[in-house]
Parts: sequence; structure tokens; C-alpha cells
Amino acid sequence: MATIKVFLPTYRRNHLLPRSIDSLLNQTFKDWVCEVHNDDPKDNFPEKYISSLNDSRFTIINHTVNLGAVATFNLMFEPAPDKYLCLLEDDNWWENTFLEDMIAAMEQHTFCSVAFAGINVWQEKEGHIWNKVSDTSRKMTTEKETSKLISFPQFKHIFNYHHSNCSTIIRNDLNLRNYKVPANIRVDFIEAIHERAFPHPLLFINKPLANFALTIDTARQNNLDGMYEHALLLIDSFFKCIEPDNEYAQKLWDDARQNKLRSYFRLLYTGLTCKSSRKLLKYATMYEWLTFVLYNIKYPLLLYRCANAKNTYGKLWENLLKNTRDRVNESKIL
Repeated sequence: MATIKVFLPTYRRNHLLPRSIDSLLNQTFKDWVCEVHNDDPKDNFPEKYISSLNDSRFTIINHTVNLGAVATFNLMFEPAPDKYLCLLEDDNWWENTFLEDMIAAMEQHTFCSVAFAGINVWQEKEGHIWNKVSDTSRKMTTEKETSKLISFPQFKHIFNYHHSNCSTIIRNDLNLRNYKVPANIRVDFIEAIHERAFPHPLLFINKPLANFALTIDTARQNNLDGMYEHALLLIDSFFKCIEPDNEYAQKLWDDARQNKLRSYFRLLYTGLTCKSSRKLLKYATMYEWLTFVLYNIKYPLLLYRCANAKNTYGKLWENLLKNTRDRVNESKIL
């Protein structure tokens, strides 16, 4: 048994995997084990590479079939004897003190189940060139604060999230299996869904201790399949369980108008198809309604899919309702 188990999924990123593993080997904290999951049954590079390290802390598991990103992530939450666990994806990497700093913080905040640090965001260019895009740590708190407790609910919880997979460690406790998500979800929503399941408060460490890669090839979907439905389920489960006031609804619209083009469509789809979120409709302008109608003429099935989202993604809807209610009850106790 080690202090922390590192779960490392990999899929056809043989040029990036060594960088990720090097960042683990270079950690100042050494009491870890790493379980590498190779999700390409035809690729023997990960096994050969891990074997070449001759380090007994590594275990390689070759999947006999391609499970996909979401199902592979779920394997992280199988029972294990180690005190903590964390995820290190094959395209991301850590600063040398990541494990040391994060475990020390968790030992000081024994009432927290989840801690996460700030991240450096890097964009991959052609020819394996990497440009640093941002450092997220300063966006979460003031420069003088070394840490911050994030309670539930926050505005960001409506359909977004605070933590990043690559900078998070989790206390191994009875909630572990509850962190698994339905296999048919979009992988780019996994952090928002997890954050509804994580007991709060979350502990934020105000240091950029992890590096998140925006790779050219990614498991995150670029299409719209299920995107509006997932956002709808996140928004409506929040409105149904928390019943936020009109100020929340207005803030959602203000935020949507500052973001990418037509991000307010998710608010209209939710308000039109979900009774608990009906108040969202009152803040749309005539122009926004017009563009929404024209968009649905072009894509006539989207409104139908949103109306049926709770059936199509029934397990996800149940998951979000249960976990959101749990977070609400938890906040009342705290």
C-alpha cells in the first residue's frame, strides 16, 4: 500500500506519454504507485516503455477492447488500499512538488475529500511545439491567499466546474464508487458532473502545480452531439434542487452573452423544455429569440432532443439529481 495511487490512462499518445511519466518520476514525494491503463489493444508501446523503466511502482494494464475515455476514467474509482488517488493523463504533466504539496494540504484539511491546484495551460502547435496560454491559479483567489475553501452552491456549479482532472487529488473514502459516471456521457462534461458528486468544501491550492495540454488530437468532442442536452441536465438539476432566485438567472444570461457566440442557446433550450428552469426565458431579447428560431429551423431535431434529454440520458439525470440534493443537504449541515 502506498500513500497515493496515480491512475494514468493512455491512448495512442506515445510521443507524449514519456513526458507525463517523467513528471511523475521527478516528484519530490516518492511514496506512490502508478496504474497505467493502455486503451489501445493493438499498441504495445506503453507496455514496452513501462517495462523499460524497471520500477516496481508501475503496473501496466492493457485493455482487451477499446473502452473509450469515460469508461476508462471510471476504472479509477475501483476500491484500492491507498490513502489518496489522482489522475495523470498521458498528455498532461506535473510540477516536481505536485504530490508533496497536495498531500501536505490534504493532511492539514482532514475534513476535505478533494483538493485541486492551479494549472498552466499549454497549446500544442504543429511540429510538437508548445505555447503557454495561461495560468489559472490567479483566477480563483487573491495573490496573498495560499488556499481557499470552495463551498456549494456557487454560480459556477450551474453547468461549469472549478477543478481540473490533472491537478486534483481525492481522499480514498466511502464515496469513491459514487464518482463513477454513466458511460454514455460526453467526456468534456466529466469534470462538471464529478463536481456535483464530490463532497464539499473543495480545497483549492493557489499554485500552478500541474500542466494541462490542449493537444491537436483530443478525446474531447468538437461536435454538438449531446452538448445542449448535457448542459440542460446540469442547469435544470441545479434549478430544481436549489431553486435559485431571479438574480441567478440574470447572471447566467450576462455570462452567456460574454462567452462564445450563441452560448445562450443552452439557456433557451433548458427554459423551454424544463419547468424548473422556466424563469430563464424572461431574460432573452427579441434578437436572441430570432436567432434561436432560425437556428432551430436549420437544426430542427435539437429541440426534440433537448425535450427528451432526461430519457436519453436517464442515468445521468438521476446521478445529477441525487448528487445535487446531497450537496444541498451537506451545505445545510456545514
